[in-house]
Amino acid sequence: MRVCFFAKVKERELIDRMEFYKQDVDILHDLGFDVVISTNWREIPTNVDFYFIWWWTWAFLPITKSAITRQPCLVTGIFDFRSPTGDDFFHRPLWERWLMRYTLKRAQTNVFASQLEYRAVSTTLPVTNPVYIPLVVDTSLFAPGAGPRENFVLTVARMNGGNSARKCVAEAIRSIPAVHAPHPEMRFVIAGEKGSDYETLARAVDELGLAGCVEFPGVISREKKIELMQRCKVYLSPSRYEGFGLAILEAMSCGAPVVSSPVGEVPEVVADAGLLVDGSSPEAIAAAVNRYLDDDRLRGQMSQRARQRAETVFPRSRRKRELEKAITEMLAKNGRNAN
Repeated sequence: MRVCFFAKVKERELIDRMEFYKQDVDILHDLGFDVVISTNWREIPTNVDFYFIWWWTWAFLPITKSAITRQPCLVTGIFDFRSPTGDDFFHRPLWERWLMRYTLKRAQTNVFASQLEYRAVSTTLPVTNPVYIPLVVDTSLFAPGAGPRENFVLTVARMNGGNSARKCVAEAIRSIPAVHAPHPEMRFVIAGEKGSDYETLARAVDELGLAGCVEFPGVISREKKIELMQRCKVYLSPSRYEGFGLAILEAMSCGAPVVSSPVGEVPEVVADAGLLVDGSSPEAIAAAVNRYLDDDRLRGQMSQRARQRAETVFPRSRRKRELEKAITEMLAKNGRNAN
């Protein structure tokens, strides 16, 4: 069977670079589907058996074409339904809310990656066939390394469009002096796209006199990301809101002790396998990092818990199995057989 995988992105390479897109494309291939990738209206084919769509806002494009061919649509993603950062559903423009409501009703299946959003959206808005299937991690790739962990703290975050504010990158930077004082050997690596927020963050590093211990390597490959997650002593990802927290899960799968925040879906992802603190407080961030650095036993315990949780609760096989079930049921309702 033929499926159109649609995501409205400016650069096609993002389908391979962004882990949440790539894992679903790979799963569709593994399930035996012939996958056609589309990123705009002109690329959307009509000669497919169904549409697999990321994000509700732009889903109206393939859904409109599906109305012509009468092919079913599955939409998935993060909804940011009640994000306290101000970019949630109710703060979106009226036209965007209308399109998202339209998609929720017209799609045959709506797959929420967050249990929190699955409950909130399906009880507040009209939704056709809501399903909860979390994002996952390939634990065979994102696995603990063979060598000892090194003296650096890792953060992975895009530094553009205000994303670094949501990810509390500035607060993480302001926490560094309180970590560096008792642990002068520690380095901090902040990886991710150097976008519109980068200059302000780099200036903060200079103003705090931290240039010698903070690195900004920019966009890194999947292989480099895994290597850094395997080698870091602490993975630091404070936040004001997370629809899921995939990079946090990836670090956990690599056995990295995690510091994050009890916001959005993070408590469901991390549970008791990490330290959760107020991401808006540099003091709280520093205290959690220092707690790990001062306690080898705690780091070892959290490393084992994190890896175990990734393997048992969020393995790639789970999303593959549950997506296969959702797709099979959707096709059956439309008189089709997935096999």
